[in-house]
Amino acid sequence: MSAPAPIHPLLRAAFGALDEAGVRWALLRGEARLADPSGDVDLLVAPEDLDRMQSALAPLAIVPVERWGGSHRLFFGYDPGTDRWIELDAEPDLDYGPQASFLVNWLLPALRTHAGPGCLARRRQVGGVWVLDPDDAFWTLLLHCIVDKRAVAERHRGRLMELAAEATPGGQIGRRVGLACPPGWDAARVIGAARNGEWDALVALGAEIPRRAAARHPVASRATGFAQGVGRLGATAARMRRGRGFSVALLGPDGSGKSTLSSGLVEHLGVPARLVYMGLWQGEEGQERSIAQAGLATAKRPLKVWRRYLESRYHRARGRIVIFDRHVYDALLPPEPPLVAAKRVFFGFLAHSAPGPQLTLVLDVPSEVAARRRPDEDPGRLGRLRDQYLALAGRLPHAEVVPAEGTPDEVRIEATNRIWRAYARRRSGRPLRGADDGQAEG
Repeated sequence: MSAPAPIHPLLRAAFGALDEAGVRWALLRGEARLADPSGDVDLLVAPEDLDRMQSALAPLAIVPVERWGGSHRLFFGYDPGTDRWIELDAEPDLDYGPQASFLVNWLLPALRTHAGPGCLARRRQVGGVWVLDPDDAFWTLLLHCIVDKRAVAERHRGRLMELAAEATPGGQIGRRVGLACPPGWDAARVIGAARNGEWDALVALGAEIPRRAAARHPVASRATGFAQGVGRLGATAARMRRGRGFSVALLGPDGSGKSTLSSGLVEHLGVPARLVYMGLWQGEEGQERSIAQAGLATAKRPLKVWRRYLESRYHRARGRIVIFDRHVYDALLPPEPPLVAAKRVFFGFLAHSAPGPQLTLVLDVPSEVAARRRPDEDPGRLGRLRDQYLALAGRLPHAEVVPAEGTPDEVRIEATNRIWRAYARRRSGRPLRGADDGQAEG
């Protein structure tokens, strides 16, 4: 077997951490895409080592993103040096078949190979990466394609034909496939069809294998599926004790790039994210209103804040990262005339009218840069606002100052790294490798 391609630095660090912790794992597929992985990196991991895997990866800010009742454990990490998200898909079982909610998944047919421990016992290390024995690699890749995906992607065809030369019908997985084949098929014919590139025939076979495998032991198969689903649901609920989702507020004076950054973060974050605008005076600047209209707008403002806050809580409950463009913290800035004393009282109330985010990023740009970006604004006022926001950052909990004079991508990468590290600290409850500060709680 040829050595894998060069490995992305964060992946190499992750693999090294797993080995150092004694986690039994092996790459299931995708050896040629490790230098620049697109999508997830599929690993077979011993079920009893999953908690150890989580502990080993936590210092690298690679943390699980939970899904209710999922059979796999998904780990995400971010590398700012390459602006690349890394997703590790840890599979504790080698089961193949249609997937649905755990409530009904146990009713669906599946080929349960029970081959995970054997595959890990037969694994080998190539280029610093644990990979499967060629026979196991052939069967796991083929079943992934023809049963789970119901298609053989172009990128897998050459690899399957290469592995077919070393596959055997008498191996652990080959025997189970042979028992689940319909009349006219056996494991040897499957290997030959892959060697000859008979992909349509193999995909049609893949639709039959789970049904026939489940039909051999209908009660035991469904009982196993039900027990697995209930166990995974309970385990997922226990892991979610730290909560789901995360909230980040972006603050800064005009010209600091808040809107550009917030939209860029929502578009490029590796996990689901939503934007919530929390500006207190949106659309009201420069309006001429009667005293009654102004009073009504003032009375409605706390209700507007809570409506948007509840929207953010909904997204967090769904496991999303919420990006607040502005926040009620803006009300902590010194008020401007007129009615300074009255404004100070009301703004103080507004600033505490909703719970704070779990991280606040205060964007900072030199006054001359802000003046170039906002030529219609008074440079003196922009300078005062900069000083006020920097002072505010020192007063707020879980606040960090982010230099924002760079390009939009440079600022986004820096902000993404800070957000993800704060999220990872909160998810794992562990310190991270490298420069680090206190945990973001909430």
